[in-house]
Amino acid sequence: MAAVELSKTTISKNISFLPPLLKSKKATQGVGLFITWVAFLLRVNQLAGQSLWRDEVDAIRFSGWPIGQLLQGLFRAGHNGPLYFLLLRPWRQLGGDSEFALRYPSAAFGTLAIPLGFVLARQFGFNRRVGLLLGLLLATSPYLIWYGQEAKMYTLLLALIMLAFITYLKALAGARFSRFPALTWVWWVIFVTATTFSFYTHILSPLILLVYTVVAMLYPDQWRRQRRPWLVSMACLTLPYLPLAVWQIPLLWGGFQSGHPYYGLRDMTSLLLQLYSYGLITFAGLMPMVLFIFLLLGGLFLRQRIHQPNRLVLLAWLLLPPLAVYLISWRVQIFEDRYLIYITPAFYLLTALGLHLINSQARWLGGLCLGLILLNNATGIWQQQSQPLKADFRSAATYLTTHRLSTTPIMIQTPYLHYTLDYYYSEDYPFLEGLWTNGGKTEEAVDEEMTNLTAGLTELWLVVSEEDLWDERHLTRAWLDSHTNRVAEMHFVRISIYRYRFR
Repeated sequence: MAAVELSKTTISKNISFLPPLLKSKKATQGVGLFITWVAFLLRVNQLAGQSLWRDEVDAIRFSGWPIGQLLQGLFRAGHNGPLYFLLLRPWRQLGGDSEFALRYPSAAFGTLAIPLGFVLARQFGFNRRVGLLLGLLLATSPYLIWYGQEAKMYTLLLALIMLAFITYLKALAGARFSRFPALTWVWWVIFVTATTFSFYTHILSPLILLVYTVVAMLYPDQWRRQRRPWLVSMACLTLPYLPLAVWQIPLLWGGFQSGHPYYGLRDMTSLLLQLYSYGLITFAGLMPMVLFIFLLLGGLFLRQRIHQPNRLVLLAWLLLPPLAVYLISWRVQIFEDRYLIYITPAFYLLTALGLHLINSQARWLGGLCLGLILLNNATGIWQQQSQPLKADFRSAATYLTTHRLSTTPIMIQTPYLHYTLDYYYSEDYPFLEGLWTNGGKTEEAVDEEMTNLTAGLTELWLVVSEEDLWDERHLTRAWLDSHTNRVAEMHFVRISIYRYRFR
């Protein structure tokens, strides 16, 4: 028996909150298609509801670079990988640069994760009900919907690693093509290709190799049978990683200051659990977290006639990448929750397994847990889509268009955000960079620089967003308040506009 496949008799036949008709493959496919369609609708709904934020505008900028310049990012610090931007280039020519068009690929890749999740669950040996439960959790996760509505590479990364994991399990198990039995090596080719693409999508994706190594250790018989293609595949994966290693290793050795805050292991774990449980807006206290922890523990420890290594693989997938990021952060702070989006399949698959096993013991409890999760997810989705979280540059640009004279300079704090303002504000304007003061700049130095910068001006507009990243003591605004009269101000979500007239 293949190590990652189970016979149908090893799964409980109890059916509760999924109808008996799901014993048929055709009915299961119908439900799976319906869940996938729901996932797509949830992701395209309000797709342009919020303004683009700076990382999304960066996607426009980078995808417009010459291909040679994009590929050079493989050898330079601060670049996550060129693949997403290379894919975005032809899409922009086809779909344009509207908010909806820019975010649509992320919605599509996020939707693709649902059928991949079903296949993944089946490849681990779980029955159709577990696969459908996993698809339902992936489809309605507020966290995954959020990144399915952002013009960035994260749902592409998720889909690539899910595909790579599926083909890796198939290749290690020696799965055969039904029509072409001799082509078993194709699984290895797909695995290497998808993994390579993931490397070039985000720089932290190589951490998944730790999990692949654990899989091989947990299934020594299968590894021995597939030892030669396994070694060849891993050797092939070192080649695409070399350009990244050229700059990553020196930065790690030198303790590069990334600008990210430091997170301890407990803080990382707590944050990831919160986000996976109810998304980006806290609205229900600890209840969702407690529920997911309960189901995760059920998926890990409730008795079942399933090979224990399957659950250990999922546990390794869930824990090893964050642990590696934590250890790296001792030297370089690199933790951001979205960088680890590819561990969410393990989180939700263990949750789905817990739901299935608890339901096999008590139908009422399984149904209650599923109902609470769906209610929690629906509330989280509604909160995210009804309460804007991104800086509203769209409204700010509209305000400037109707109130600003074309010759008046605009100072932007933080200066990098002028790319975001330029996306929405089509008029030309004299641009002044807000002062960087977080390096310990004194008030005297600020006074001298601002005096020189504003010499000869009679009026100035100040656009403020993410100010603490650049001027946490707000010295620029303090200088303007002491040397000018503030004649107007307007506040939007995460962005404020001030109009100053010099005395």
